[in-house]
Amino acid sequence: MMHNNKWLRTIAAITVALSVFAAGCSSNNENNSGAGGSEPAESASPAPTETADAGSDASPSPSAEASASAEPSADAAASETPAASEEAAVEPTAKPSAKPSAQPSAKPTAKPSVKPTAKPTAKPSTKPTNKPATAAPSAKPTAKPSEKPAATPAPSADVTTSDIVDKILADVELPMTIAVTGEQVEDMYYFNPDDYITEGVFRQAMMNVKATELVIVKLKDEKHYDAVKEGLTKRAEDIIESFSTYLPDQHEAAKNYQILRSGTYVLLSISEDQAAIKAAFEASLK
Repeated sequence: MMHNNKWLRTIAAITVALSVFAAGCSSNNENNSGAGGSEPAESASPAPTETADAGSDASPSPSAEASASAEPSADAAASETPAASEEAAVEPTAKPSAKPSAQPSAKPTAKPSVKPTAKPTAKPSTKPTNKPATAAPSAKPTAKPSEKPAATPAPSADVTTSDIVDKILADVELPMTIAVTGEQVEDMYYFNPDDYITEGVFRQAMMNVKATELVIVKLKDEKHYDAVKEGLTKRAEDIIESFSTYLPDQHEAAKNYQILRSGTYVLLSISEDQAAIKAAFEASLK
C-alpha cells in the first residue's frame, strides 16, 4: 500500500511540472507574436513630428509598456519551469514496481513417477516338507536296575581282635610295641573293659620317643560305641599332649590319629601310615 501511495505522488508531481512548463512555453509564444505586430505598425505610420517626438519622450507608448510588462512574465515563467523540473528530478523516479518477479517458478519437477514395481509376488510356495529326519529317542530307558547293589557283608563273628592285629602288623611296618593289660587299660583308656567289650588288644610304642598306638576292641553291643569312642579319644589327646613340647614329627603323627568302626569292631591307630592301617583293618573283616 505504501508503495502505491508513493507512486501516485510521483506521478502527480511530474504532471504539475509538465503543466507549468507548458504554461511558460505558451506565454513566450504570445509575447513573441505581440512584438512582431507592433513593428509593422511603426513602419507604416508616418514619421512623427517633433511634437510627437517630444510627447513620446515624456510618456512611453502603451505598446512599449505592454511589451515591457510581458517580458518579465516570460522570465518568471522561465524561472518557474526549471524549479519544477528540478523538483521532479530530485525525487526518485519510482521504486521498483513490484517485488522481484517470483521465487523459482517451480520446485523440482517431481518425485520419481513410479515406486518400485512391487514386492515379491508371492511367499515361497511351501514350507519344507518335513523336519530333519532325526527324531527323539524312540523310547525311554527300559527300566531301572532290577536290583540294588548288594550290601557290604557284616564282619564274620569268627574273626578275633588278635587276627585283625596280626593282619595289620603283617601289612604295615610299625615300631616295636608292647601290650597293655589288666587295670592299666581302664587307667589309660578311660573305660572299664568288662562293661563295654568282649575282647580287645591294646598296644603302645615300646619306647617313649614314638607316638605309635594300635587298639582293636569288639563291643558287647553297638550301643556302647559312644562310651568306648570317648575313652579312646581321651587316650589320643594324652599322647598329643605328651609330645607337644618335643619331637614335632611325633606330635604331628599323634594329631593325625584315627578311630574307625565296622559293626562291633572299633580301631584306634597312631602311625606314620594311617591309610595302610585302615586298608588292612577293612580287609581283615571281609
